Order: sequence, then structure tokens, then C-alpha cells
Amino acid sequence: MKRNITAFLACFTFTTQALFYPVIAYADEEVATVQEGDPAPFSGTLFSTEAAARLLVDLETQKEACTVEKDRELQIQASRFQLEIDNLQASLDYCDEACKLRLAIKTEQIDYLTTELTRKKVHPAWIFIGGIVAGTAITIGSGYAMSQIANPP
Repeated sequence: MKRNITAFLACFTFTTQALFYPVIAYADEEVATVQEGDPAPFSGTLFSTEAAARLLVDLETQKEACTVEKDRELQIQASRFQLEIDNLQASLDYCDEACKLRLAIKTEQIDYLTTELTRKKVHPAWIFIGGIVAGTAITIGSGYAMSQIANPP
């Protein structure tokens, strides 16, 4: 029984301290506003050492949080711009390759047409005359063959 009471008192004391210690810790922070004529050399706001320390820590914490957020946003923006640059570079590379390919095809076509244009050809009149001579020769040869077939020796 004595053990239970001791354990209960220990738990109660610990719980009480855990609940009320933060309140006690911040209870010393005082902020006072003074006016001219009050026992102070100037008008303004006076902070206790604890309040000033807490205010300074809060300011430094907020400054660090702001710096971290700013750096994060700058990195996100830099990543977006780098992605846009990379996409535009890829598009430029594709267009460059497509233009080079088209230029090579056009150059090849121009070279072929130039070769065909400058190649020595038989004049169409000679082709016409050759056709007439060949046709006449075939006709004469056919007539001779038919006469040989009709009059055997």
C-alpha cells in the first residue's frame, strides 16, 4: 500500500510539473510599454531578457525558414528554366538534322538532274531516222522470208 501511494505521488508530481512547467517558464517574459514621463529614459516598449531572447530566436528562425523557402523556390524555378532550355535545344537539334537531311536530298537530286542534263544523248531526229530504217528493214526481211516460203527452191 505504501508503495502504491509513493508511486501515485511520483506520477502526480511528474504530471503536474510536465503540465505547468512551460507556463512557469514563459511567465517571466514581460513586455511593458512605457510613456514619456514614466521612469524610463524614452518612450517605447521594454522587453524582459527572456522575451527579447525568444523574440530574437523567433526572428532568426523565421529568417532561416525564409532563406530555405527562397532557395527551394529558386531551385524549382531554375529546374523549370533548365527543362525549357533542354526542350528548346532538342527541338533545335531536330530541326537542324531535318534541314541537313532535306539539303542532302535536294543536293543529290540536283546532281542527278545536272548529270542527266549534261549527258550526251542521241538527237531525237536520229532516233526517228533509225526507227524508219529499222522498220523498213524488218518489212523487207519479212517480205523476203514470205517469198521464200511461198516459192520453195
